[in-house]
Amino acid sequence: MQVNSYTDDEHQLPKPGSNIAKRLMQWVAIILFALAPISSHSNSSERALRIAVINDIPSTQLAIQVLSAAYEKLGIRMETSTLPSRRALLMADRGQVDGDLFRMEEIASQYPNLTQVPYPLMRGRLLGIVAPPHADHLPKVDDRPLLVAVRRGVLVAEITAKRLGMTPVLANSYQQMKSLLDQGRVDLMLVSDIEGLSPSNNSEWRDLVILSEPVTQFSLFHYLNRHHSYLATPLAEALRELDRSGEKERLIEKARRNLKLKKW
Repeated sequence: MQVNSYTDDEHQLPKPGSNIAKRLMQWVAIILFALAPISSHSNSSERALRIAVINDIPSTQLAIQVLSAAYEKLGIRMETSTLPSRRALLMADRGQVDGDLFRMEEIASQYPNLTQVPYPLMRGRLLGIVAPPHADHLPKVDDRPLLVAVRRGVLVAEITAKRLGMTPVLANSYQQMKSLLDQGRVDLMLVSDIEGLSPSNNSEWRDLVILSEPVTQFSLFHYLNRHHSYLATPLAEALRELDRSGEKERLIEKARRNLKLKKW
């Protein structure tokens, strides 16, 4: 009786160097590449991230709009929790919220569980404002450090004041800052201007002198708790695309128009 036999070649897998093997690997790579964003977006679209924000800062609403648009490109809904400045950082670092809206790199680097999204969310300047009449430079006092009013929670102003040897005087509102200056209880105010949004644009401040040279310039980055660090690079790309497309600039212009209608 004849027994059918099969050669090894009939069941042998393609050799690693063969054209068939190369084609198989190419198809596997294409399929995996195509499936990865689908599964990622399907998982992300079912969840939201909660981000800590600081209240009553002119640039906060703009930053929320820009960042929400970036998250939306990834299929993620962004929700916010309004918190005091330092508590927001602490809760983001502990994972009690998923991230912090925006911070200077110098500040956030002190929190080991925060991951920076490596593309600036906002750019800004710190302005010096003095009472008239005054020359276009920082006041000079010989016998003591300069007393400077800063808004509570605006850490860039507080840190810059200390770095320059000034004594920060914390105020709970921009109106209180102006009152301190008007009453001569401080020598100047330090006020942020982020993407052209600043309380210094307030019509009630027209009698004050805004120094032409900014005290410092800075960039603000979005930070994620380390459990969401895998989103840092995709978010950076989404923010870059908002810049390239002009969508971010349109949001900025709209925010500037709205700010003119609001008092700070």
